[in-house]
Amino acid sequence: MHFMVLILLFLLGAVVWGFFHSNPKGVPALSLAFVNAVILLAAVGVAALVGSVLYGDAVSVKAGEKGMATYLAIMAGGTVFLIVVAAGGLLRNLLVFPISKRAQSESDAA
Repeated sequence: MHFMVLILLFLLGAVVWGFFHSNPKGVPALSLAFVNAVILLAAVGVAALVGSVLYGDAVSVKAGEKGMATYLAIMAGGTVFLIVVAAGGLLRNLLVFPISKRAQSESDAA
């Protein structure tokens, strides 16, 4: 069980690192920060919702298994967070700030 949590933590770090390292260049910094904040807040909100619903359901089925319910809620919430951040990053780069609408930087022009 602890090994799975370590894998989740590694994946969380990798996805968040990739999310910020794939920020599109040539877009207004304030707009980019706003979109990033919306994506991350949505990911936290959906993850918390999924985790709490799963926890409540698991505790109501087996009241003596709170530890396992907590573990399942954390794993499900973490997985949902990963999916929302990855999908949000793709939507950010492909639809919100498409390449055709980005300002060309000096290094790209060369």
